[in-house]
Amino acid sequence: MSSQNGNERYVVLPWWKGRSLPWAALVLVAIVVTGAALERTAFLADVPGPEFIERVRVGRLLMLAGSAASLAAAVWSQIRGNPLWVTLCVASPAALVGLATMIMTPPSLTPQIAALIALPAALAGLIGGLLPRPKD
Repeated sequence: MSSQNGNERYVVLPWWKGRSLPWAALVLVAIVVTGAALERTAFLADVPGPEFIERVRVGRLLMLAGSAASLAAAVWSQIRGNPLWVTLCVASPAALVGLATMIMTPPSLTPQIAALIALPAALAGLIGGLLPRPKD
């Protein structure tokens, strides 16, 4: 005799589709790396020299990594079935800050100004993605 009931049905989702914690960690990594990139590219005075060039280079590489993480989290958010506003908010650091960093020539505070909108929006998307969904 088997101890299992023949009427039970199990739904097994892929590990990446229904889980909230790895997705939330990816969103947090995107926010933190974007913040580090903003710190590296923020200059109030033009200081030419090798330190300036190296600092901007590292900041742009960090921005590229933060944008990639943000876009990956947005795609994952859509796969998870989050509402569209959550996906758009999670993608906002890549769309606003990453684009402003790649377009503007240093020293420019345009990425930092865009981050005033994008990073809180990403945090709101993170919270919205972790909240329980209403049953329809």
